[in-house]
Amino acid sequence: MKINLLLAIVLCAALATSAGAQDDQAATRAARKEKTREDVKRVGDKVETGVADGAHAVGTAGRATGKAVGKAGKATGKAVANGAKATGRAVTKATKATGRAVSGEAKKIDN
Repeated sequence: MKINLLLAIVLCAALATSAGAQDDQAATRAARKEKTREDVKRVGDKVETGVADGAHAVGTAGRATGKAVGKAGKATGKAVANGAKATGRAVTKATKATGRAVSGEAKKIDN
């Protein structure tokens, strides 16, 4: 009889402890859910701000790229013009040199 009574007391204590633990777990779960909601809201706010900042950065980058393209276009134009002059000179000089070399060969063959 004493053993049954002792078992009943131990069982009730275990059930009470288990119920208390379940309440603690439920409270912890609820707190975690609330924290997750707050985190999601905070991240959402950051994303909105980031999108706005990103759009501004894209505009700024577009302007910077436009300027860079304009400057590169001018620089390329100058380089092409300078290159054409240099190439023209090189071709002229090479033609003269080749003409001389050909003339020299022709003279050697004739002689």
